[in-house]
Amino acid sequence: MTKIIHKNSAEFTHSFSARKGKVYLVGCGLGDVEQLTLKAYRIIREAQIVLYDHLITDEILALIPQESRKIYVGKPQKSHTISQDRINALIVDYASQGYSVARLKSGDPYIFGRGAEEALYLGERGYEVEVVAGISSSISGPACAGIPPTARGYASSFSVVSAHLKEDKFNSDWLALLKIPNHTTVVLMGLGLASIIRREALKAGVPKTFPVAIVSNASRPEQESIVTTLDGLTKAAKTLEGPAVIIFGDVVKLHGKLPEFVSQAVEIR
Repeated sequence: MTKIIHKNSAEFTHSFSARKGKVYLVGCGLGDVEQLTLKAYRIIREAQIVLYDHLITDEILALIPQESRKIYVGKPQKSHTISQDRINALIVDYASQGYSVARLKSGDPYIFGRGAEEALYLGERGYEVEVVAGISSSISGPACAGIPPTARGYASSFSVVSAHLKEDKFNSDWLALLKIPNHTTVVLMGLGLASIIRREALKAGVPKTFPVAIVSNASRPEQESIVTTLDGLTKAAKTLEGPAVIIFGDVVKLHGKLPEFVSQAVEIR
């Protein structure tokens, strides 16, 4: 338990009303139902209201009891049918009525999942929030393809970055990481920007032969992976569909030498 010894700031001085329902921001991992934490499983089974993203798999949604209300709030890339403000308002609406609300998010809520924004929004309005960590695709994605983010002799550190910023602007700040020796860079939300990544990385002086791997739909039956180089990144990306992670670094050379994820049918009650 973390102890805060300084005075509480204003946003943490709310007294929670007994009439307000508790909100859970639940990380659901990559989609494989067996990779849910026990806590995530319990909350999905117990929550009265469940709001879920477009990357939540059918097998995870099947865990939600029939009597619970399911609300789709997915925001696929370039097709945001519901705004973040609307999602926040929905959560508040149900929690204010005393319902327990589970907000299901792919991966981990705090790894490019806007979980921090939602937690701040709710906390500032006096709602009790609990964040349930999930396995991030930045770690589990490479592992599913037999690529370890770190390995002795290959990489002693790794970074996780997003390829795009707000309003789908390209994020180029991370390209310098590709020049760090013995380092792995895992790029999320970069499949559709592969040609730009290739072009800008080459401009930055990264060699054409730099090892790259793409893993799409990790932990799902349709999982695919391609090992290539920076020069071949654009061509490889065109053959895959998202969600996907892109891995840069010498650890890519271990692909095919280490175990990979194998999808199996599982009945969970």
